[in-house]
Amino acid sequence: MNRPVVVLGLFILLALSGWLTAYGEEAKPSYPIWVDVTEKAGIAFRHSIGDDEMSNIVEATGSGCAFFDYDGDGDLDIYLVNETYLPGISHIKGRSLQGKLKNALYRNNGDGTFTDVTEAAGVGDQGFGMACLAVDYDNDGDADLFVTNYGQPVLYRNNGDGTFTDVTREAGLENDLWGIGCTFLDYDNDGYLDLYVGHYLQYDPSYKYYYAADAFPGPLAYQGQPDTLYRNRGDGTFEDVTQKAGVYNPEGRAMGVSSCDFDNDGDMDIFVANDAMENYMYQNNGDGTFTNIALLAGTAFSQNGEATSAMGPEFGDFNSDGWIDLLVPDMGYGCLYMNTGQGFFEEMSAQMGLAAVLGQYTSWSGNFFDYDLDGHLDILIVNGDPHHLEPEESVLFWNDQGNRFIDISDFCGPDFQEKFVSRGSAVGDYDNDGDLDALILNLNDRPRLLRNEGGSSRHWLMIHAIGTQSNRDAIGARIWVTTGGRTQMRDIISSSGYLSQSDYRAHFGLGGQEKVDEVKIRWPSGVTQVLKDVPAGQVLTLTEPSTGPGGSP
Repeated sequence: MNRPVVVLGLFILLALSGWLTAYGEEAKPSYPIWVDVTEKAGIAFRHSIGDDEMSNIVEATGSGCAFFDYDGDGDLDIYLVNETYLPGISHIKGRSLQGKLKNALYRNNGDGTFTDVTEAAGVGDQGFGMACLAVDYDNDGDADLFVTNYGQPVLYRNNGDGTFTDVTREAGLENDLWGIGCTFLDYDNDGYLDLYVGHYLQYDPSYKYYYAADAFPGPLAYQGQPDTLYRNRGDGTFEDVTQKAGVYNPEGRAMGVSSCDFDNDGDMDIFVANDAMENYMYQNNGDGTFTNIALLAGTAFSQNGEATSAMGPEFGDFNSDGWIDLLVPDMGYGCLYMNTGQGFFEEMSAQMGLAAVLGQYTSWSGNFFDYDLDGHLDILIVNGDPHHLEPEESVLFWNDQGNRFIDISDFCGPDFQEKFVSRGSAVGDYDNDGDLDALILNLNDRPRLLRNEGGSSRHWLMIHAIGTQSNRDAIGARIWVTTGGRTQMRDIISSSGYLSQSDYRAHFGLGGQEKVDEVKIRWPSGVTQVLKDVPAGQVLTLTEPSTGPGGSP
């Protein structure tokens, strides 16, 4: 062939390739991207299963993480839960790790970096860690810390000077069962946060019958354990009211637990995601007792009537209809329960676009949050193999105005594409720039702090609620924000995702709106408060007012 013709042909092909590339880039949607800043932020923690290989269900189940402000300086700090080497549980080859593993607390320096203050703060628990939650259980103005373990949990009371004291025994929270998901709620509306702890199963290390490819037995090989509801007496101690409150189920296999007012009657209800069996949905009767309505409400099983391996439940109003919906990741297609407002939920994972994507993953943690500040709750799902240290990528679903969810993971930047064996996740604005960042706990690996870049190009409002008659964290408060003729709703909830806790500040994306027409908050005490014409772009601190006529200030 003539050389000039070949050159001309190559020129045409290159030009065409360039045109297609340019066209593709122009046509590609523009979304905020995630940037992995873990190392840059100074977070050197590395999770360990306490072993050289995953050899049992105990090692496979943990762990979680939390965003919370332990020192009250307005910046979100980070707590990361670790597992440990445990004789009789861990493989003998991992014994070199014995006594070397612990949880970690990182203080936010306010400049994008963190400092490890675990030793100084005294919160480096060396148990076989699962979940963590930080709440002000004693209403003294600072965040205390609760950690569940395979075995004894730990309650750390914040001393208010940067240190914590282990008060587990004196608080009455000692328990030898396998603690896993947990949630704080004021179920009796007395102004003090009560505690529901999910317990998993009675692990028997001598049981060895299993499908070889699974590497170890699954949850159905073991007997379940009852959960525990502790009532806060208001004097620093808790009492076990499980049976009195009607939430005693001896055969449960709890994985994740969350609480909110899903029936809009003013008191907090409880949802328990159980593994390989029906879920529990406890409706608060308003008299100190609960009724399990999961079967009637349609949340006991999946859309196909199956008992899924349910993980970490997450509440949020994804379609902005004024009713709290429920997301439950699992080992299958995931469950998205849409609250109909008529006493039951409709499972919508297939119709809303989640099932087709999630069927290829084992999903553990899910978070509702408005990642691009357009006023609609998007979904982050983190994934990881349940029986092997085989990594999977996370997934981000963009909310198309409540009509469907679209997988936009490919547009979120190269850092987001990396694969890990993920478990817990939390969202929060650690750099206070107005958009929500993500924290992910990965088994036998480093965690990931993902900074949201580009989300803050739109307007936003965050609300920090402080209770006075209600519990100080205002857990159970419901907040409505109306702007441009549209109303969004958020509940302040203690637990978020799998074994984790997100930013307590209620976050609202406002799109192009520069101010909020109305902010309305219903405090757990029943007091309502309304503000008009609130400027965007701020963290608005609201303190619960004293009660006036008709329950309003």
